[in-house]
Amino acid sequence: MIVLTIGAYTNISKIKEYISLEFEKITPKALIPTYTIAKKGDIDFLYYEIDDDVLAQNYNFFFSDALKLHATSALTNLIMDFIRFEIVKEILEIHYQKYASIERIKILEMTRAFFYENENNEDPNAFNYSYRKEIMDRLMDFFEDSNEFLLEGFVLFRLKDYRGKLEMVVRHIVSEYETQKEYKEFLRLLKYFVDVQEMKEEIIHIIGLKEGGFKIYDKDKNDITERCKEEYKQDFSDKEINYDDLLVSALITIAPRQIVIHHYEAIQNKPLIETISSIFQGKVTLCPKCEFCLNSNEIN
Repeated sequence: MIVLTIGAYTNISKIKEYISLEFEKITPKALIPTYTIAKKGDIDFLYYEIDDDVLAQNYNFFFSDALKLHATSALTNLIMDFIRFEIVKEILEIHYQKYASIERIKILEMTRAFFYENENNEDPNAFNYSYRKEIMDRLMDFFEDSNEFLLEGFVLFRLKDYRGKLEMVVRHIVSEYETQKEYKEFLRLLKYFVDVQEMKEEIIHIIGLKEGGFKIYDKDKNDITERCKEEYKQDFSDKEINYDDLLVSALITIAPRQIVIHHYEAIQNKPLIETISSIFQGKVTLCPKCEFCLNSNEIN
């Protein structure tokens, strides 16, 4: 007897893989359905069958929703692991054609990372809310009425609001991607400016402080932090001092041949070190431990 039919236009092998993995959990093993694959028109079908005699002997057990639960679990995992990102790919191809193929792949991977970083977010209003429970509930509702399932039809009609949610997520990720692009372009321009700038110091020392900040020293180990602060105030008199911006601005103005960052692990803003390393490529050294580090009153 055919107990479950699953159809799909594509990815039937992947569907079979997920279903088989879940059906292996069925006990007794005699109740694990066998399957055949057949094609009708453009649709591939998986037919799951159980011998009539075996089914008759275990009728009460088997139809206590065990099959529905296993099928629901398998298809939910398939949607979460694979189908939702196929939907994202489709959204990108339809609505974001201005991006090159390689960029759309990057946005897709950013979307994947965005979901996986907080996969168990239980706030339905959050962008990265997984929707897993809702998908499971809708699959269970479907199997209450039918044992013939068409994947694309289910996604199109029963997960329409989920697609809308994914479109919102993609818009958010595209915005993040644009911000990253602008930031990288900004860093590229700063790097170019540094490369053509006249060098004013051979070496600059930056030392991380216990409270998470830093101080700036010249080649003779003189503290020039206050001097840099005053120059920054002159250039940005209408702004409150942002010490991270101060450091980057000072380094660009000085354009040193070498930058040594001492006690870098104490600096609270770790991306700041990455930014400096990007602008001054090949010129930044992270000091593991030296005499200056050991003798500095700032960190002891």
